[in-house]
Amino acid sequence: MGICIGLDIGTARTGIAESDPSSTFAFPMRCVRTDDLLDDLRSHYQNEAIDGLVIGLPKRLNGEPTHGTGIAQSVAVTIQKAFPSWTIHWEDERFTSKIAAHAAAISGNRKAVKKDKGKLDASAAAIILDSYLTHKS
Repeated sequence: MGICIGLDIGTARTGIAESDPSSTFAFPMRCVRTDDLLDDLRSHYQNEAIDGLVIGLPKRLNGEPTHGTGIAQSVAVTIQKAFPSWTIHWEDERFTSKIAAHAAAISGNRKAVKKDKGKLDASAAAIILDSYLTHKS
């Protein structure tokens, strides 16, 4: 059994999360420049068994697509070409960054997150992945 990867794709940065091998828990891992995402995925997961790639789908509150929707879809096409055996799943990402920021604030980590927005992006990716894993089970 492989792991699932979660992505919170943004214009500049992409947060990355991983599940445990049983696909029960999601863990924030790191944040990379979106332009470097494909290289990062190759270096970390080329020889791994991947059960799925979960990408956060940006939407407006009314469900309409946003500018970020097109960016996420474009990146997904590039990833699918590079890793044709990976199955891509979409998960609504509305409020994930706010939830991650709130979790950091109540844990006393607010200042650290403000200095390193990558931690927030990785946490948002973990929330996206966790949401998918919860619905899947």
